[in-house]
Amino acid sequence: MKTIVTITGIRPDFIRMSKVFVKLDENFDHIMIHTGQHYDDELSKIFFKELKLRLPDFTLATGTSSKNHYEQLSYLSKALIELLKEKDIKPDLIMFLGDSNSVMVSAPLFKEGYKIGHIEGGMRSYDRRMPEEVNRVICDYVSDYIFVYTSLYKERLIKENKDPENIFVVGNTIVEVVKQYIPIGEKKKDYIVADIHRNENLKDVNQYNNLLEYLNYLGKKLNLPIKLVKFRRAVKLIKGYNLLDDKPFIHLAGPYGFLKYLDFQYNAYGVVSDSGTSQEECPLLKVPVAVPRNYTERPESIEFGNSILVGETNPVKQMVEETISFFKSYTITNDKIKWIGDGNTSQRIINILKEKL
Repeated sequence: MKTIVTITGIRPDFIRMSKVFVKLDENFDHIMIHTGQHYDDELSKIFFKELKLRLPDFTLATGTSSKNHYEQLSYLSKALIELLKEKDIKPDLIMFLGDSNSVMVSAPLFKEGYKIGHIEGGMRSYDRRMPEEVNRVICDYVSDYIFVYTSLYKERLIKENKDPENIFVVGNTIVEVVKQYIPIGEKKKDYIVADIHRNENLKDVNQYNNLLEYLNYLGKKLNLPIKLVKFRRAVKLIKGYNLLDDKPFIHLAGPYGFLKYLDFQYNAYGVVSDSGTSQEECPLLKVPVAVPRNYTERPESIEFGNSILVGETNPVKQMVEETISFFKSYTITNDKIKWIGDGNTSQRIINILKEKL
């Protein structure tokens, strides 16, 4: 039986990989390694419990042993390769998903002679400020097999001189997960969810405050509370500069486990998020998304009317007017979500692995 190692480290990737993990266990000698990039209960353990995932075979200490991206890569490069050698693990393929700092270890593993696979390949925002953009490009570059969500991502990779024979359009792994747990019942629609955590929106306190001004004014114009999801770096800025003292419509919320967050988004009037995941989950929940970014690696979400870009530093009034107009006119049909996938992605990946390995 062929041996496949999966290396995963953060909350969204555990969710996206959950169905793939199960099918890998059923079809291969699957060794699951948790890098520990997200290590607290809210961002790791709770998702194993909610999604009924088995525990990893090995758990590393990236989050507790490393303070920044270069320490994480340094730690993982040594710890992972030593683990594989000490345990005499000889994988036929090492698989990653996504663009977190954990996928950067694909480069030293490739140099060491291991074959690499990447799920969620081909995504490009072309925004070099994003650490995630660097991570995903490097992982794609060293990957032997790349599994992409849409044909657009395959076209991008071909332009980057990747072999089209080793690029596979499989749909989005998030679909089968969300469909299993999608909430039911009448939506409340009496608040707005806000999720702002990307590096490009938090590195400058003035820019972050501009986005908070936008959120507060949006809440005022719609007479709805803004429930801003807590992220450590964001909360540190808020408390350090008293950024919410003059913004009564914004209320901190969470963090939440996967199921509670799905329900949280489902019942929202609309979502304001710089997360790529929200641009995929919310269409499945039939909730509009305003994206406070200048670029997105998911252009289909904009093209099919699932979300809009409102910018990062645009005038607050303009951002609010665009958001309200989009929220009020929002409609969703099956045709608008076809680009995400049909919910059979994990089985497609398994079938391809069986053929190739």
